[in-house]
Amino acid sequence: MTQPIVLRRPIGPPPLALRLAAVLVVPLLLYALVATGQKAVDNYRLNREADALRTEILGLRSDNIQLQKQIERARTDTAIETIAREQLGLIKPGDHPLVLVAQAVQPPAVAPTPAPAAPSPPAWRQWWDYLFG
Repeated sequence: MTQPIVLRRPIGPPPLALRLAAVLVVPLLLYALVATGQKAVDNYRLNREADALRTEILGLRSDNIQLQKQIERARTDTAIETIAREQLGLIKPGDHPLVLVAQAVQPPAVAPTPAPAAPSPPAWRQWWDYLFG
C-alpha cells in the first residue's frame, strides 16, 4: 500500500489578518493590565485613608464624650459655686472676705557683672591648632 501524500504549507510569516489582530490586541491588553493595576493601587490608598479617618472619628467621639461629662459636672451647684468663688472672686451673703496682701519685696542687690571672657579664636584657627598642634 502506498501512503497518501500530504501537502504541507511552507512555514512563513503569518497572514496579514493575524498580524493586524496582534498589533491591535496586544496594546489593548497591556492598557487593560496597567489600568487595572492603577485602580488597585488607588483602591488600596483610599482604603488606608478611610481606616485613618475611622480611627480619627473614634478618637473625636471619645473626646466628645469626655467634654459632655465635663459640661454635666460644670452644671452642678457645687461646681458653679466653686467657679464663682475661685475664678470670679464672688462670696456668699454673710461670708467675710479675707484679702491677703503680700509685703513689698525689695529687688535684690545688683551684683557686679564679671568681665567678658576673651573671644574665642575663629574656627579655622581652632582646626589649625587641633591638627598641627
